[in-house]
Amino acid sequence: MVDVQLAGDLGYGIPWLQMVLIVASLLAIGFFIYVIMSTRSKHALFAGFDKAKYELNKYHAERYWAIFVAGLLIWLWFLGYPWMPPIASQEAIENPDEVHTIKVTAGQWFWQLEDGDKSLDDSSGHSPIPVNIKAGETVKFVARSLDVNHGFGILSSSNSMDSPMMQMQVVPGYDNIFYFTFHEPGVYTIRCLEYCGWNHPYMVSQITIHAA
Repeated sequence: MVDVQLAGDLGYGIPWLQMVLIVASLLAIGFFIYVIMSTRSKHALFAGFDKAKYELNKYHAERYWAIFVAGLLIWLWFLGYPWMPPIASQEAIENPDEVHTIKVTAGQWFWQLEDGDKSLDDSSGHSPIPVNIKAGETVKFVARSLDVNHGFGILSSSNSMDSPMMQMQVVPGYDNIFYFTFHEPGVYTIRCLEYCGWNHPYMVSQITIHAA
């Protein structure tokens, strides 16, 4: 039996992001019910109800509803901002000499990384070149799949259940490219985030980032 501790647990067995979504959903449902009820005039059942007043109340309720939805979306955006990946700057991308290229090969069910800036050693045959990435370097991941679609995801620690820092689809037959900068040295988990077969949950590897 495996004991899995979810990142960001609030102490009630519910991750914080799930709690935020639950609260936001309940608020949205409650406000929607309020809007529906407020747009119904209590005089609507009678022939002589004030139509102008009814339309005015309906207009105000719809305006408040729009403001509420806009505010909720902005709030969720700010909550999710720390999860957005710190991708490489445009200046670094436009200077290829300063970019460290890493080749990624995906297959059922493995990851193979090699240093694309180095040539193969003839004495080692076709063995992959070890990856040596330093913190602060702009890394260009060039990924190819040997079989089906995979999701190349790097998690924020060596914990295989941690939150993702970056993710890109690895489509067969194409060079799938993603730029990323690791700001902190450490060991990071590589996971496949696209279902690719029965052994998909075990398509896990690691990448080590060294101090500059």
